[in-house]
Amino acid sequence: MLTERQKLILSAIICEYTETSKAVGSKSLQEQLSIKVSSATIRNEMAALEAESLIKKLHTSAGRVPSRQGYRYYLDHLMMTRVVTQQDVKMVMQSFRGNFHEIDDLLEELARTLSDFTNVTALILKPKRLNIKVSGFRLVPLENQQLIAVLVTSDGKVTSQTFKLPKDRSLSSLNSMVRYINDQMIGHSVLEVLHMMQSDDLPTKMSRIIETPTAFLQLFGDVLARSVGDNVHIGGRLNVLDFDEITNQDFDVKRLLQFLESPSEIRRVAKTSGNHTVVKIGKEIQEPLLASFSLITRSFHIPHQGDGIIALLGPIRTAYSRNVLLIDAYGEALTQKMIEYT
Repeated sequence: MLTERQKLILSAIICEYTETSKAVGSKSLQEQLSIKVSSATIRNEMAALEAESLIKKLHTSAGRVPSRQGYRYYLDHLMMTRVVTQQDVKMVMQSFRGNFHEIDDLLEELARTLSDFTNVTALILKPKRLNIKVSGFRLVPLENQQLIAVLVTSDGKVTSQTFKLPKDRSLSSLNSMVRYINDQMIGHSVLEVLHMMQSDDLPTKMSRIIETPTAFLQLFGDVLARSVGDNVHIGGRLNVLDFDEITNQDFDVKRLLQFLESPSEIRRVAKTSGNHTVVKIGKEIQEPLLASFSLITRSFHIPHQGDGIIALLGPIRTAYSRNVLLIDAYGEALTQKMIEYT
């Protein structure tokens, strides 16, 4: 059980080390503490904190730095952060520059701005797209037998793919196929339609409409699969390369960057609990690649779709209080913004 003075000294050490990345000595603490104590007293208290494994001494300095146990104690008992207000949310929403026709465009911009504010890596995942329905499908002609296949889904997402018609075919020869898709598949979930396409029945039915449906079905299936594709929106991807955790050790940067691109891996480590912000450090993240990092996560809600994930990946020496406030504000703002896309 720490005394109030020990708690004050631990908080001060973490605050200064976060700002300077340099070991903190007793004289520096004496200048910044709100209470009047001698350097000798501070050294005694630092020794007590070291005995509790909350701070540690570096070989290169007489000062002390927080240990991971010290950070955990700070996060659980000492960190002060105010509750997000509607004014905070309003300011965040004003930072969303421009009009975004698709959720993905908004999330890409949000990840970028959040990373800019925090100087760490921001990661955003939408809810798994389980109930997205087909809203429409069409073909748009270009030049030289080129066409664009355009699929619209119920979440407002537009997925397109360019392809080239064989010289012996015309757009009109595919119109009946497009009509069939719209008549039979609009209102069904994308997953249902993908399941329909895997059956033996659909190609047989379509062969009555078009002589060679296989290539067209492959195109339509590709566009469908992309419409529900899961991806991570990343802001400040290269920020991780500037962390001391990377520069001070032999680290597999390629594997880390591949990890950040994997939706399933990010979902695994960035679990949230309702609207509560979760902070994990080091081994708590349960991923060897991130054993020297911190991960702050929070959910946001998209009506009729579920909860997405917003996360900040940074060094263990990070500005937790500020970043928790920012991710809370962004999470609230994003939840409110999502109403526009339903």
